[in-house]
Amino acid sequence: MPDNINNTRVRELTFPNYPIGCDAKWLWPTILEDSLSANLYDWLVDTGSLTARLKQYGQKFTVEILSEGNYPLSDDEKTKLNLTGNIGFVREVLLKVDGTPWVFARSVMPINTLTAPGGELDKLGNRSLGSVLFSAKDMQRSEIEIAEFDEKSNVYSLSSLFNTLPKKSLFGRRSCFLLSGKSLLVSEVFLPAASAYKE
Repeated sequence: MPDNINNTRVRELTFPNYPIGCDAKWLWPTILEDSLSANLYDWLVDTGSLTARLKQYGQKFTVEILSEGNYPLSDDEKTKLNLTGNIGFVREVLLKVDGTPWVFARSVMPINTLTAPGGELDKLGNRSLGSVLFSAKDMQRSEIEIAEFDEKSNVYSLSSLFNTLPKKSLFGRRSCFLLSGKSLLVSEVFLPAASAYKE
């Protein structure tokens, strides 16, 4: 388990290894639109900065690192990033509003993306990745995909450690970003406490 996990309850996590991952059946948003509330769908397809939006919902926005380093990537992630190698830089964090985890975020990138101008993306510390991406003038973003995470998923199990608001399943989105011509894949799963689930 990574040494930099600083949440006591996360330390007790019994997953066999880290990172947690974001394995899911990723779909175009329109496929699930009719089965989701208008509010949740709006959060999933919003193309603006998630960091900026979360900051509107509380007095304090914070980032907690769960795992960060060079790890094997899933076949799906390698395909999205057009990679042939198995190893990439992976960063998994919790995005918190007033101390409550609202989002689990996983960022995956080729090793050479770390050196993108404005980046040093492996040295973000407790800053959000969005603070870098959305301040870059040349940033480009691909179309958003969304997915459902049921009780069998690691992300769902993680959420049960610090949420007392059970959900049948959780929902998340992902997209690729280009930063100075270098690519990274960002996945964000809304946890039960997030306003995304409020009607």
